[in-house]
Amino acid sequence: MPGNAALKLENHSHAQRERLAFIDFCLQYHGSVGRSELMAHFGTAVASSTRDFTLYRELAHENLILRHENKRYYRTDNYQPLFHHEPHAALKTLAHGFGDGLSVTPGQSGFCEDAPDLISPPQDVLATVSRAISQEQAVRMTYQSLNSGASERVVVPHSIINNGQRWHMRGYCRKRGAFRDFVCNRITSVIIDKADIAEHEHQTSDSEWNEQLTLELIPHPCHSHPEAIALDFNMSRQNNQPVRQLSIRAARAGYLLRHWNVDCSPDHRLPEQEYHLWLRNHNILEHCANAVLAPGYVDTHGKAAVIIK
Repeated sequence: MPGNAALKLENHSHAQRERLAFIDFCLQYHGSVGRSELMAHFGTAVASSTRDFTLYRELAHENLILRHENKRYYRTDNYQPLFHHEPHAALKTLAHGFGDGLSVTPGQSGFCEDAPDLISPPQDVLATVSRAISQEQAVRMTYQSLNSGASERVVVPHSIINNGQRWHMRGYCRKRGAFRDFVCNRITSVIIDKADIAEHEHQTSDSEWNEQLTLELIPHPCHSHPEAIALDFNMSRQNNQPVRQLSIRAARAGYLLRHWNVDCSPDHRLPEQEYHLWLRNHNILEHCANAVLAPGYVDTHGKAAVIIK
């Protein structure tokens, strides 16, 4: 943020700075923002929203341009963030909605600690991918693959997903001709490709993403204290058995079953001290292309997945 802009911001109320941060966030991560969105989110009147946009333009006039045909403000190529939107907070905002507009962490309680954040992608990568998704555009990127090293890819992204261990961008890969997942932290450079995208590249054509699976998780049958596991995972009782039912996209199932250490074998053969959960309806993974990631999974042809240890 330019020094003079920072000084000017200090002269305004916290409430107005939060509204300015909302405008800044939308420009950075969605590529555009309208007065109606500001009014809807903060419950402000037309006059107040107009003043907020006027002030934002005074502070950072090169960041946005008004298109009169739809009365929306669009991010320019000269955009420089007026606020620092820390990637971890930005991802939470994209997933759950805009809350802490100033991206400031409240004072620590001193008695509550979270796990260290090791997976937040670089802000420029996250912002570019997010804008591409919002504007239904492709990205041209350099991607560092574990299997093939660095290569150029053109991908039409439609979602950003936390698989429990890493943040993925999911979209249609023109090189592979299919929908794939890409680890955000392995994207070393990325720009938006403004060429038109085809119908089959849209999210609506991603069958794995659009299919919902209901997973039935129960305490591992070999564990001697299943009630402790039931408490761990907030299970309810069905037919006198603790169970946790989760509805999840097929494209995410394998990742999350691996992350949760769920035994997905037909005969719950994995060690119960390491795998506290068993997937009772393990056959449902036949609908899941990434079932190979699920610990102990065996497909209908007898092919087993790698056991995660």
